[in-house]
Amino acid sequence: MLSVFLTLALICGCSCYPSGAPESACTTMTPSHGVPPQNTSSPYVIQFSSSNFSMDITISSKDGNTSFKGFLVEVFTDQPTPNQLKESEFKVPENAHPTCNGGATHSDAKEKHMIGLQWQPTTSFTGKVKFRATIVQAYTVIWKNVESEYLSVDYTAPSTSPTCPLTTCESVVMWRRSGNCVDFKIVARLDRPNNRWVAIGFSPTGRMPKTSVIMCLVDNGKISVEEGINKGYSFGPLSNKTLGLTNISASVVDRVLRCTFTRQINISGSVESIYSLTKKYFLLLGDGPIIGGTPGQHEKTPVKSESRVDFLVNENVGSDDPSKTLYKLHGSLMILSWMFLSSVAIIIARYYKSEWRGMMPCGVKVWFAIHRTMMSLVFIITTASFIIIFIQVGSLLQETEGDIYVRYHPALGITVMALCVANPIMAFFRCDPGHKYRHVFHYSHMFVGTAAQILSAITIYFGVNLEKSNTPEEASYIVIAYIITYVIIEVILECQKYYRRNEEVDVYHKKNPNPA
Repeated sequence: MLSVFLTLALICGCSCYPSGAPESACTTMTPSHGVPPQNTSSPYVIQFSSSNFSMDITISSKDGNTSFKGFLVEVFTDQPTPNQLKESEFKVPENAHPTCNGGATHSDAKEKHMIGLQWQPTTSFTGKVKFRATIVQAYTVIWKNVESEYLSVDYTAPSTSPTCPLTTCESVVMWRRSGNCVDFKIVARLDRPNNRWVAIGFSPTGRMPKTSVIMCLVDNGKISVEEGINKGYSFGPLSNKTLGLTNISASVVDRVLRCTFTRQINISGSVESIYSLTKKYFLLLGDGPIIGGTPGQHEKTPVKSESRVDFLVNENVGSDDPSKTLYKLHGSLMILSWMFLSSVAIIIARYYKSEWRGMMPCGVKVWFAIHRTMMSLVFIITTASFIIIFIQVGSLLQETEGDIYVRYHPALGITVMALCVANPIMAFFRCDPGHKYRHVFHYSHMFVGTAAQILSAITIYFGVNLEKSNTPEEASYIVIAYIITYVIIEVILECQKYYRRNEEVDVYHKKNPNPA
């Protein structure tokens, strides 16, 4: 009877924790098997190697043949009294699961010859750590305090862009500086599991041309990484497709692409298309199809970071928000005011005073009614636009990024606003048409109006080249075309005015050949 009871107890003991060490064993790391650990040298070893964003941990036997059924591994710091590092996590295979706030254990009692884990801190950490394990070869054969060598860790939590989980973002990019390199990781949800590419780009301007690109490709089940440069809006791979890239790995599981690689900060003998990461760039993120083995054009507009990114520091960077309504509204109102209303009002006042003679609606000349109405709208719309951008940026002289010349946009905008206010005040206090000082008002009014018109065109050109305007490069060409067209119209009308004036003088002399 006693032997039957002991046999049942042993069977129960062997099957009590087949799914891993219980939480009660986290502190002591000792299984409740009723037997002491072995006091001989352990046949098992813990080894580690570094990858991009984690540490690969392997628990195996020294001879490669001795199996084990269970384990519990935790991470400890190198303090005089080692403490468990709980701010960390293990990524485990199917036959294991995390436990003990930063540890890992088995999830079945099957024999194992090796277990592979991935470990990384969950917050930034600098110091030394070691991995300590309790390994169960059989119910009564246990080795405790199986330890790895100390590992020096200098870990900074990776930056991400955009700052959202994959459940709400289609793609996420992470990076982290590691010595003279930067580790990158792209996680992207693919529309289709095959014949797709996902790429990041380092752009000096935020636009596609001259962007240094690193592309992850899934082509007929084969996953690869290659580097190139955008020539215009087309991708061209380098002759050495992995120049400056190491630790390349990629996988696709459930239509989710995970692509990691390490990029040298400065590449020795690099070509112009490989930019040094010591400078800041816009981060572009796009995807598209692979057609006949060649990356095709992206199907959606690539995501752009809202500002230039410093890849040598770790910070969360949001993608550019295409719904920045106030920026767009400010620019649209200024274009309406100065490129259309003001231009027409000035031309009417300068060159069409002699038109509509005899017509005086409400006792006002037609040209003056048109000019005053349009310029009143310019004043109202410009004031509204000025208030809108002040609400958006919260200051009058916000520091802007980009080429040096575009940084004068805020100051020029304030100057235009000041001139826009000054002219109607001058008009309100103008003297009568026959007054001897009327010409002072006339030339002052013309000078202020012309100065505002010229400065507004320059300010709008600077504005469409601001990084935050998120306008295509073609917008600046449109502004240049407007300026050229306006100047040509002014020259033509001025020549016509001069010709008509001379013609009127000739007619007068013919009618009065001998003036008194």
